[in-house]
Amino acid sequence: MMIAVMGAAGRVGSQVADLLLREGASIRVLEHRRPLATLRQRGAEVMIGTALDDEALLALFTGASAALVLLPEDLADPQFVANRSRMSRAIASALREARVPYVVALSSVGADRADTAGPPAGLWEFERHLFGLDETNALALRSAFYMDNLLANLPLIQMQRINGSAVRGDLRFPMVATRDVAQEAAGRLIRRDFAGHQVKLLLGPEDVSMEEATSLIGSLLGLPDLPYIQFPPARVKDALRAAGMSDEVASLLVGMQLALNQGRPFTGIHRTVESTTPTRLVEFLRDALAVGRA
Repeated sequence: MMIAVMGAAGRVGSQVADLLLREGASIRVLEHRRPLATLRQRGAEVMIGTALDDEALLALFTGASAALVLLPEDLADPQFVANRSRMSRAIASALREARVPYVVALSSVGADRADTAGPPAGLWEFERHLFGLDETNALALRSAFYMDNLLANLPLIQMQRINGSAVRGDLRFPMVATRDVAQEAAGRLIRRDFAGHQVKLLLGPEDVSMEEATSLIGSLLGLPDLPYIQFPPARVKDALRAAGMSDEVASLLVGMQLALNQGRPFTGIHRTVESTTPTRLVEFLRDALAVGRA
């Protein structure tokens, strides 16, 4: 059985590829900006191409019994929204032509709404295309805020001894570790235990505020008084652009942070046994910051 894996160099896709190989699965991956030599050495079949390349996508999916699909994020892309829309159509078209019977898609909380703010907005269209594949069993994993995103502020923390964003410091919302998302995705690809078109929420084990997350980071880095500051949106956008993001992407990310302050996209979302994942934020941070390792 061949399993196609998109995003095998990314945060979730790389872990999915690793888990599948550990289980003895045959996988085929798509190489673009970052080389996948290690996966090739471990037995993966490596294709060259992008999520905008119709021929490469068809080659990736042809003969696959299952596939992990996602919309790659090029944060420097000045046409981020338009290109993600093109990717959605191209991926769905290739899956249809290749007749892949089982598809697991990485999505986000809020993808059920066309007016969701930020990059998750493109996932609404992505899911619609996938759920339009009548002969494909499709499972969309709608994840909460990735805990891994918190690590992007480490340079700010280390250089200026502060943490911050446009998100309200006291606002508590679900956070999930990408390793838990990868575990769910890999397991479903192997078991193929879903039928029709389904959605599953992955909400982590607890709601956490940015102030609480900052306090944990500070304690693990030996900065017990590390403050969290709610920055003005314009300052956040300027910082994101300075970090190499396109103007469009910076605006989308700021919009997403402001939407969080307004209660979106988690309005009406409630954690259940099925949507609860195991890794707590303190556990994730201990591992990510290499604290307490032998």
